[in-house]
Amino acid sequence: MVSTSKIGGKYASVIKLVTNQGRFIKPCPGTPRYVCCGYHIINFAQGCTLGCTYCILDYYLDLPTPVVFGNQNQLIIELSETLQKRKDGLFRFGTGEFTDSLIFEDVFPIYDKLIPIIANSSNAILEIKTKTVQVEPLLHVQHKDRVIVSWSLNSTAIAKQEEKGAPGIDERIDAARRVEEHGYKLAFHFDPIIHYKGWEEGYRETIDKLFRKVDPKSIVYVSMGTLRFMPQMRDAMEEHGAGYLEGDFIRGYDGKMRYFRPLRTKMYRSVLSSLREHVPEKKVYLCMENSDVWKDVFGIEGMRSSMLAERLDQRCRDAFTDV
Repeated sequence: MVSTSKIGGKYASVIKLVTNQGRFIKPCPGTPRYVCCGYHIINFAQGCTLGCTYCILDYYLDLPTPVVFGNQNQLIIELSETLQKRKDGLFRFGTGEFTDSLIFEDVFPIYDKLIPIIANSSNAILEIKTKTVQVEPLLHVQHKDRVIVSWSLNSTAIAKQEEKGAPGIDERIDAARRVEEHGYKLAFHFDPIIHYKGWEEGYRETIDKLFRKVDPKSIVYVSMGTLRFMPQMRDAMEEHGAGYLEGDFIRGYDGKMRYFRPLRTKMYRSVLSSLREHVPEKKVYLCMENSDVWKDVFGIEGMRSSMLAERLDQRCRDAFTDV
């Protein structure tokens, strides 16, 4: 099945509707020598129309138009079978790896099917990660306190310059407040944290705005990650107007360009200092960083992917009392 559909409004685009011939659910592959959070990806669509200048999806996917998989019934069967195969432990599922989780929801709804499966499970939670404010479809689904809705946040300056297709920071926070009022748990991802003149004040300002609107008790976890990109992306990023590529970068273990470790450490410590004023440090983690940086920032020796997975599992157990 291949067809196209056009969505209108803020996120206008032509979308290709296709049949997924492979599996919908896979463990996050992670990257050797970096600490991975150990969640499972639910891949229901690929591509995004928000046009963030740093987005790595364009490079990885190389799609002329976003793709949505039309055989959702097979996804639901696969999810049910996955949950039945392992009764011990906890599945943390996420839908925001290859697309924005909510960007196509008004045209190709998925959560009226996904959420009930998770809500009636005994060993799973679902994270819906977005930059949009299209939360209305979620407000009428019985989630039974097993779903996290999360937002990628940045400083206002970066959001305005580098995330021009996405709602502003205030709008995202207001949307988070709205789902919180309907009983959803929250998470936030400061990723990518970008170095520019005034960055420290910029991120502190966003954190202060966030906690003026949302209850820290509703937050399951917060992640931090600094800018990283494939070297081949640099020309395209500059063509798209990326204004943050001056300065020195180093090629990481995964081949991506990153800030030097001392600068990454400084940036993480600054954002963590602001977060600590509102949430316990145990709720904060680093996304795709190596164990040396974990030691620099948190003082944790020998951080491994299995340790981070258990750390996040525990945050979910604390937040969802029947998990």
